[in-house]
Parts: sequence; structure tokens; C-alpha cells
Amino acid sequence: MIQLVKPQYFFSIGTMSGTSMDGIDVALIKTDGYFLIEEISHFTLKYTNSFHFILKAAEYCVQQRKGNLEAIDDIPIEKMLKEYGEKDLNLNGEKLLFEVKEALQYLINEGHPNPTFQTIVDVSTQLHEKAIRELLKKIPNTIPKINLIGYHGQTLFHDPTRKITIQIGNPEQLAKSLNMMVIADFRVNDVLAGGQGAPFAPLYHQALMVRDNVYPGVVINCGGIANISVIRHLEPSTMMGFDTGPGNGLIDRFIKQKTKFKQLCDEDGQYGKQGQVNEAVLKALYQNAVLVQGENYFSLPIPKSLDIHDLQLIPELEALSILDACRTLEAFTADTIVESLKQLEPPRPSLLVLAGGGWYNPVIKQEFKTRVIEKLGIDIEVRTVAEMGWNNDALEAEIFAYLAVRSFLGEPISYPNITGVPRPLTGGRLVGTATAESSPNNEH
Repeated sequence: MIQLVKPQYFFSIGTMSGTSMDGIDVALIKTDGYFLIEEISHFTLKYTNSFHFILKAAEYCVQQRKGNLEAIDDIPIEKMLKEYGEKDLNLNGEKLLFEVKEALQYLINEGHPNPTFQTIVDVSTQLHEKAIRELLKKIPNTIPKINLIGYHGQTLFHDPTRKITIQIGNPEQLAKSLNMMVIADFRVNDVLAGGQGAPFAPLYHQALMVRDNVYPGVVINCGGIANISVIRHLEPSTMMGFDTGPGNGLIDRFIKQKTKFKQLCDEDGQYGKQGQVNEAVLKALYQNAVLVQGENYFSLPIPKSLDIHDLQLIPELEALSILDACRTLEAFTADTIVESLKQLEPPRPSLLVLAGGGWYNPVIKQEFKTRVIEKLGIDIEVRTVAEMGWNNDALEAEIFAYLAVRSFLGEPISYPNITGVPRPLTGGRLVGTATAESSPNNEH
């Protein structure tokens, strides 16, 4: 009699702090790195407004220096904060001084009286550790030792044309503090090999859709940037993925400017609900709001990816009321996604799954659904992640828990048809030492 051996599996934690920089999502899954996936638990740590300001200031200054971190080291934190507040948020006077003072006080309260750029890296790492420890408190005692942590870090700069992608964080410190193996630097190998280094979500989206037998379909993630995963078959070479344009990145920046940082987003679409789409400005957004190395992103071939600062607010928005500008920006996000779907080779998948925090904005969702019917037809089924039985708040973190296992196994985490890398490529950097307890569990 032949005895069947069940596949090995891992318990893996993933982390994600996206370009919206509103907090850290951490999630625990059980997986074999293929199609065995069980979502176990998750936790979200929300950033204070002050730390959001600090991260955005670091991102802005790194962007302005084209990813040259050595040029950042000598800049006093106070100057960095003022530069961001003045030039990106248009703050001045007492409001600028207030936000800078609050940010500096936050770092002092965290135990950093003389902060530097490295302080931001350290505090970000400490907050990731805190989020993971909170997750561990929620995990049942029946779960054995966690095998891996997939630590994405915080993206500050992404320019694959120059083979640079920067995610800050200290995986060595995280591994030491938690006494676990950590896998970090997921995007570096892909970019160095000539790939886009993004998106990395399609492989996990495929695994979920295959597990649940709901493919073919498209998963549309709307975060700071929006991207799609096109799942046609079990074979990874049949997948496609690329960034479609802005998610909520532009609307968030617009709101922060218009409200002088009193509000960080158009929460619940409160402004956009009351506005009207200005078609002339929508057309101008297509022409000038998303440029990569001076080229219109929408004319570039796929695969392709974006950095958050490839998205620009255009002067034409200033002529609109805040209500109409918000509605037009939200329509822009929705329309660019639908136009990207129109580019897919037939047959177009009939199932669209909405993932990411951008869909919590009801105006973006309604503009999208309306434009899907107008441009793609009524035979398209649109479902949210929740309607699929997946956890929207945990999904991004789960991706890197899954990719950590694949990295540990030496399996590919990026493919030519998704990132443009020359061949299927593994990635990630292992920090910490594998022990007997860290080895994959074997189900009996």
C-alpha cells in the first residue's frame, strides 16, 4: 500500500506599510508556498499623524535627491520636515511650525532626542516589531512556533530604470528582537535583473483564486497606486500584472494640501460625493498627471510600474472647487483602471475583485462600477474582497508572508510577464539562523 505524504507547510507572518503610509498591517498565514493557504490572524497598527508626516517628509526628501541616501544623512530632521511641509503641502507660518514641532516631539517621546534619518528607520522598525508582538498576542496557543517573517519595509523610492528601489527598515534588528528568521529586500533582485520590481501581488492573488476555484479573474488593488493581477490559469506564465495609475495617492495629497494637513484623505468621499467630474480637467490629468522620466505613463507598454511621486497634481485642478476637484481625481483613478482593463487581450475575465483601502472611498467605487458598465459591458461581475471571503485589511501583509515562504524555498517570486524580469526569479534576503524549530512543519 502506498502511503501518501502530505505537503510540508509553514506558519509565516507578513508585514506591509504601503505608499499611503497610514499604518502597518501584519498577518499570519499557514502555507506551503503554493496553493495551500490558510489565513489565521491579522493586526493593524495605525500611525499617528505625526509619524505619517515624518515618513512622508523622508519620502519627499529621498525623492528630491533621486534615491541618494548618502545625500540625506547630513540633512537635519527639522530641515527635512520643513522642506516637505513647505514644498509638498504648501504649509507656511504657524501651521508649518506646529507640524514640525509635533513631529520632532514624537521622535523625542520615542526616545530619540537628537534624531537623524537613521532614527526614522529605527522607529519604523520598532513600530513593525510592536505590530508583530500585538499579532502574536492574538494567535491561539495551538499554533506552533512561527517559521518566518516577510518584512516588506517602507518604500521611499522606486526607479527601476536606474535599478534602484528603496524600502527602509532594519531586518537584522527585527530578527534579533523577535528571535525569528526574517526575509526582507523582496524587490531588489528583480530590479537588479532588469525587472520593474512591482507588482508582487499577482502570485498570491493567483494562489487564492486557484485555492477557491474562482479563476479566471482580475484582482484590482487600489492603494496609493492601483495595480491589477490578471489570473487566467494555474500556470504562472499566464499571469499578468502592472500598475494602472493612481489609487488614492493623488486625492490624498490634494486633500492634505487643501486642508493644510488637517485631513489626510477624502474620508468616506465626503467632498467627492458633492462634486461633479470636470471632463476637461480629467483629460488634462491623462496628459500630465502621471509621467515617468518625462513620458506619459499611459502610453508605455506593459509590464510597467510607478513610484508614488510619478503622480502629480496639475495646475488645472486649482480652477475647480474642492468638491469638483475631488470628484474629478476620484473619477481619474476609476477611469484609468477601467482603461487598463480594456487593454487586456481577449477573452477578458468576467470577474473583477476589488482589493485595497482605496475602495473604502465610495466615490471611487461608484465611478468604477459606472465606467465598467459603460466601457466593458454589463456581463462583468464586480465583487469586493470581503464578498470573496478574503480579508481586505490583511491581504497585502499576507502577500509577503506567502512570498517569504517561496523565498525560503528558493522558488520564484517574480515572473517576466508581470515585472518584465528576464526569467522567473526568486528574491528576498534571509536574516537570522534556521533552527530545528524554524524548519517547515510536516502535517501528519
